[in-house]
Amino acid sequence: MQPEEQKSKELYDADDVLDLGEVFWDYIRCIKKYWVQFFLIIIIATAVTVTYQNWSYEPSYAAKITYAVNKTGDTNTDAYIAKSLSNAVTSVAATADFKADLFQNVEKQSVNYNYIISSSFTEGANLFSITVTSNNYKNANIVMEAVERTYPTWAAKSAGTVELQTVDRSEATKMPMNPYSLIKSILIGLIIGLILCFITATWYAMTIKTVRNENDMKKIIGRSCIVSIPEVNLKKRTKKNDTKGHLLINKKRIDWGYKQSILALQSRTEKLMDSKENKVLMITSTLPQEGKSITAVNLALAFAKHGKKVLIIDGDMRNPTVGNILGIEESRVGLSDYFEKGLLDDIIIKKDGIHIITAGIQRHDAIEVIKDDKMCDLMAVLRKSYDYIIIDTPPAHLFTDAMIFEKYADCVVYVVRYDMAELREIKEGIAPFVRNSKLVGYVINRNPGGFTSYGKYGYSKYGHYGKYKRYINMDESSMDTEESL
Repeated sequence: MQPEEQKSKELYDADDVLDLGEVFWDYIRCIKKYWVQFFLIIIIATAVTVTYQNWSYEPSYAAKITYAVNKTGDTNTDAYIAKSLSNAVTSVAATADFKADLFQNVEKQSVNYNYIISSSFTEGANLFSITVTSNNYKNANIVMEAVERTYPTWAAKSAGTVELQTVDRSEATKMPMNPYSLIKSILIGLIIGLILCFITATWYAMTIKTVRNENDMKKIIGRSCIVSIPEVNLKKRTKKNDTKGHLLINKKRIDWGYKQSILALQSRTEKLMDSKENKVLMITSTLPQEGKSITAVNLALAFAKHGKKVLIIDGDMRNPTVGNILGIEESRVGLSDYFEKGLLDDIIIKKDGIHIITAGIQRHDAIEVIKDDKMCDLMAVLRKSYDYIIIDTPPAHLFTDAMIFEKYADCVVYVVRYDMAELREIKEGIAPFVRNSKLVGYVINRNPGGFTSYGKYGYSKYGHYGKYKRYINMDESSMDTEESL
């Protein structure tokens, strides 16, 4: 096993250590990414809570009478008797005999049995209270009057001759003791919604297995990121073959931060390739939609911008993209035609300062089309004619095409889109290039944390350049892209 692969395996298989800082930023990313869903969760939770609270609300009315016990004249003894009588109220009120006496002189139609009789006492004093609670204030008052008439007699049966003096009596009013509060229901709903959002964000932070920063990639491979390309949102959609809809660095009003990240990628990649005298660079990714093709085209444009003679080959015959990005008709002859007809001059196109070999007609049997001897001859001729050759291939995790083209490439740059492919998918896709010692590095694409400006083609909340502002008015020939990034 190669040392680099062994190091990557150890990094990936090592026990994960919980990084609270990373967890915190995962929470922030989750909120940014799913803030609409979280907002809906809070609204729904609040609506459900208010609806339930309103449906289940039952008003409660209370009537209360307070007695003073006078039997012995001794405060402590009378206090003990008051405590005993208070403790016995609930059990006495539940007996059938007491209920029969309670409503003996009350018309049945004027009272309902939805009431609760409870009691309380004052510690160390000869006072205790009886409270009648009901869902109707009239019912609470009727029952309390009945208790006031009936209970002293029952108290005498249990405590002997005892004088109960009424010291306070309060009737239930039309205002319930537990008034319904819409504001309180809304607050409860908001709290429940926030708790649900927190649980969801926690689950996201604990289970996310995609790449959001360089530290995530270090779990797979112990190499530094070549460059992080910022997220730039297109303002409008364009027609399929309209190059205005693509983020190409040769456009006049391309996003500043995006352009500088591509120039930095070119500068660093050139240094890495020249150090090993490499000429053929393959660019691939794990899954579709990660931006490998637009990165390959922009890298070719950046090489040409620095006076290099560069050729880009669209090796993705399954889903040709390079021609579309550069505004070249997909019906033109391309790489697949070379394998069938062997005509080299007819398939090379020059546009925007670079030479292009498109994929040709879309083919799903790409592996069968590629002929090893013809590809070797082609690369031998092209190596003599160009300073750099860039090959764009299908995703490495899904198809074996990338491994076929790797044989003709000197080195590989791997494009990883922010928060898309899972770590295990990236590991499987990148492993062959690590094993063959051809991986020069990786790019994190569409990073929302990257710096970017505001212009015709995109925007970001990082509207001001911050510490990069001093580069805005500099001439590009004097701009140090390494330092600027």
